[in-house]
Amino acid sequence: MRPNSKQLALRDPALAALCGLTGQPDFGFDPNDAERSSGMAAWDAEHGQYNNAGQLDRDPIALLSHPLFRGRQGGGNLSHETIARLKLMDPNWGSSEKIGRYSFSIPSTLVLGSSEAINATNSPLNDIKPERLIFNAPCYNFALINVVQIGNTSVLVGASEDAFNYNAQAVDVRLDMPLLLAGNRALVAGEYTGISPAPFASGTEYNFVATFHGPARMVT
Repeated sequence: MRPNSKQLALRDPALAALCGLTGQPDFGFDPNDAERSSGMAAWDAEHGQYNNAGQLDRDPIALLSHPLFRGRQGGGNLSHETIARLKLMDPNWGSSEKIGRYSFSIPSTLVLGSSEAINATNSPLNDIKPERLIFNAPCYNFALINVVQIGNTSVLVGASEDAFNYNAQAVDVRLDMPLLLAGNRALVAGEYTGISPAPFASGTEYNFVATFHGPARMVT
């Protein structure tokens, strides 16, 4: 015998009520309802509006101790627009972590005109997550790089690359480099080919620099 609608409704009363198959839908008591209502009243009390507080028959001043209100103490009575403007001056406002975009460099002094090995290393003072690598090579074939190592990770997995591929004007040249913790070392190795492009004179020194740009933990 096939079940009727009443029997089907008894199998899942909540679903039956949702579909309008029962006369008095009842989903039970939700303790979060009171918390959400108190939150609305606290928000109103903070902004000098007591409508929700009146509906709850609550003292609006007492609602200022509500967790929702206490959680906004960092902003006090500041509007969202004011907070947005303040974050232009301090993007980390309200955050326990202070992150900014920093630059970390590894210099190497070369003597132009004679080929020589490049082997330079440095460690940052702050934790940094490099997002872009830039070499100040003045022309193609100036330097060939075969190692860029961040901590224990080498981000060049093939043969040598021309450092000029990573010049400041390069477009969409990116490497997924790992987080480099303060005190850990980054290594750049390769070979200067001996080229001395104009206007540089052979025999003079040239500061060849690898620069890493990315977000870093700010230390105050």
